[in-house]
Amino acid sequence: MKVSEILKQKNVPLVTVKKDTSVLTAAHRMRLANVGCVIVSEDGKRPDGIVAARDFAYNLATHWGEHPKGNEFSYLLRPISDIMHGPVRTCTPENDLVDVLQIMWKFHFLHIPVVDGAGELCGVVSIDDVITSSLQEMKLENKVLHERLMLSGERPIE
Repeated sequence: MKVSEILKQKNVPLVTVKKDTSVLTAAHRMRLANVGCVIVSEDGKRPDGIVAARDFAYNLATHWGEHPKGNEFSYLLRPISDIMHGPVRTCTPENDLVDVLQIMWKFHFLHIPVVDGAGELCGVVSIDDVITSSLQEMKLENKVLHERLMLSGERPIE
């Protein structure tokens, strides 16, 4: 299956923020859109960085206790560029899902931005998308194999 097929099935907004957007604002925008990551992009077209939900949690835990006089949450006012991952590893709509899964597994990514031939954002593929599509493919293959077995006259193994 190609990434383009996954993007056709998705109805999820692409959330982008600028590098100077606060961590808190980026997290809020991500929550409002009910997505698992935000793409950091100065022009709203090309990805400069990416921040996933777990990055917010890990960074909050990292900065906890930095300010002994009480403002434990000042980290949330820092720019998102402080915690973004970049440069961003991307894929294209023409990539096979297996290739995307290998990148996700190798680098422990939960999301990969999808860019077109001009390097402009056209979506994000999540690990949930990959798993869902893989399960659909496995079910279809199972059905086809079962039907072939039934047509051959062999008795299926229970």
